[in-house]
Amino acid sequence: MTAIRRVKLLGVAALTIIIIFLWYGSQTRSERRTALHLHNEERHRQKEANKHAGVKIDAEDLAIEKQLKSQRLKDAEAAAKAKANAKAPNPPPGMEAAAGKPKGAPKKWDVHVEIDEFLAMSPIIIFSKSYCPYSKKAKALLLETYKITPAPYVIELDLHDHGSEIQDELEKMTGRRTVPNILVQGRSIGGSDDIAALEANGQLVKKIRQFGGKNIQDMVKA
Repeated sequence: MTAIRRVKLLGVAALTIIIIFLWYGSQTRSERRTALHLHNEERHRQKEANKHAGVKIDAEDLAIEKQLKSQRLKDAEAAAKAKANAKAPNPPPGMEAAAGKPKGAPKKWDVHVEIDEFLAMSPIIIFSKSYCPYSKKAKALLLETYKITPAPYVIELDLHDHGSEIQDELEKMTGRRTVPNILVQGRSIGGSDDIAALEANGQLVKKIRQFGGKNIQDMVKA
């Protein structure tokens, strides 16, 4: 083989090697760009997924916090009512302080006897319903905003076996059937809006003392 022919063959081989190298380098860069693009897309999808998951978690946290807050308010109201009822003077025998129900109901129930027993519990009686928002406002004002001695007593009519009959009789006695119905020494001073208006005008304490007389020992802001 002549020298010229060997040079040509070497040149062709070198050119082939260069072409292969360039092609391989081009393929590598293309694969890298594809891999980088896929990686960025995956990161974007993950970011969006985390974003949505975060919103869902926040919403769940808010719902849980709302439930806890609602339960805390209910617990506080129940505690205030139980505390006030526990302080009520001279509860009649056989009465259950928490719900205002007789432990052993007599054979013949009488609405007048029942109401008289309630009125003996405290100078101030709040006839209420546990689910009523107006009743809750009235209880908050009389049980939490003020410290009254003796403490008002709460009767939840919706929890009483004869709540409807008691409510009917209260209408006859006071001319008021709706709840709350707040009685001071057996006389109604109205409901939630009435005592709120008296409070706003600075007349609530005066009104309760006027109706309660010496039986209201003290009434001050808590």
